[in-house]
Amino acid sequence: MPQTDTSLSVSQVTRLIKDTLEGRLGTLWVAGEISNYIRHRSGHIYFTLKDSSSELKAAMFKGYNRYLRFEPENGMQVLVEGRISVYEPRGYYQLIARRLEAAGTGTLFLALEALKKKLSAEGLFDEDRKRPLPANPATIGIITSGSGAAVRDIIQVLQRRAPQVKLILRPTQVQGEGAAGDLVAALEELQEQGQSDLLIIGRGGGSLEDLWPFNEEAVARAIAACELPVISAVGHETDFTLADLVSDLRAPTPSAAAELAATPREELLARCEYYREKLELTIRRQVEDRSQQLDHLLERYAFQRPQLMLERSTERLSELEKTLLRIMKINLQQAGESLNNYQRQLAVLSPRGVLERGYALARRKADNQILRRPADIAVEGKFDLELARGSISAIRTDDQDASQDQ
Repeated sequence: MPQTDTSLSVSQVTRLIKDTLEGRLGTLWVAGEISNYIRHRSGHIYFTLKDSSSELKAAMFKGYNRYLRFEPENGMQVLVEGRISVYEPRGYYQLIARRLEAAGTGTLFLALEALKKKLSAEGLFDEDRKRPLPANPATIGIITSGSGAAVRDIIQVLQRRAPQVKLILRPTQVQGEGAAGDLVAALEELQEQGQSDLLIIGRGGGSLEDLWPFNEEAVARAIAACELPVISAVGHETDFTLADLVSDLRAPTPSAAAELAATPREELLARCEYYREKLELTIRRQVEDRSQQLDHLLERYAFQRPQLMLERSTERLSELEKTLLRIMKINLQQAGESLNNYQRQLAVLSPRGVLERGYALARRKADNQILRRPADIAVEGKFDLELARGSISAIRTDDQDASQDQ
C-alpha cells in the first residue's frame, strides 16, 4: 500500500485521538438511558448509554460494579460517572464507568460532589488537621439512633472488649427531615457536658437518601469544629459520606468504630503485667548491685577493725593538738617580744622620755603653745616650764637682740 512521508498509519491516528480525548476530557458525569445491557461472565458489564439523538458505548469493570446497589436494566435512566477512553483495536471511544446511579438519586450525587469539592478546597479533609485518638479514653460519647442496630453493635463490642470505659449515649435522628440539625445539636451537647474523651457518630447502612444527613454541610462543619476527636461510622464498608471525610478517623462499620475507639482490657492488663515485671526486674537488679557494693565495703580494713581505726584517728588528733599548742606558744612568745621592742622604741621617741633625761618643755601661758625661740614670747610674757615631774611658771625678763633670736 503506498504511503507518503506526511501520511499517518491507522494506529497512529487512533493513538492521536486517544491521547487527545483522554487528556482533555477527564472525569465526566453523563445522564442517559441504558440499552444493550450485557453482564459478561468475567464480571464486567457493557451497555449503551443513549438519549433522543445519540448513543455512547460504556463499560464498567467488576472492580467497580460489585459496589452497585441495584441491577441495571435496559430502559433504565441512570447517571454515570467515568472517563472517555478509546478502544484502539476497533478504533471507537467509550465511557469507562466508575459509578452508576439511578436517575432519581443522580442529582444528589451531583450536589454531593459539588459540596465535597467546596469543603476539600477549604482544607476540611486535610490529614494534618486530623487529631490522634486518646490511647485510653475513660468515657466515650455515642451519637446515633437509640433503637438501631448500630448502637447495639457499638455497646456490645465495647462492653466485651473494654468494659472499663463509660458510655454516654445521645440518641439522635439519623435520617429524614431534621436529622442533620439533631446531629449538630448532639455534637454540641456532648462537648458542653465535658465528660467524653472521644465521640463516635454514625448509623447503619442505607441508600443515599437515608445517609444524606451525614452529607449535610452543617454536620460536616460541626464535626470539623468539634473540640473532641471524632470517629465516623456511617453505613457499611462501601458507604462514604462527608462525615467520614471530615472526621478524625473513619470506621467502615459501627462495630469497627467500637474496636478502634478503646484498647481492649486484656491488652491493658498485659501491658500492666509487662511493666510490673520490668519494674520488679529493675528493682531486683538495683538491690543486687547495692548488695555487692556493701560487700566490697565490708571487706575493707576500716570495716574489719573499726576500733583500731578509731584509736589511730584519736592518736593522730592528739598529735595534731600538741602541735597546734606548740605553734601557738611560739607565736605568742614571738608576739610578746615584738611588743616589748615596740614599747622600748616608743619610750625613746616619747616626749616624756626626753623630759626624763633632764629637758624641759616651754609653753606660752596665754595659749599653751610650745616655745621654740625667744621671739615666740614677749618680754614680761608668762610661760610654763613642763618638767619630767611637774611644771614651773616663769616670766621672760631678758631682752635679746633679734639676731640672737634667729
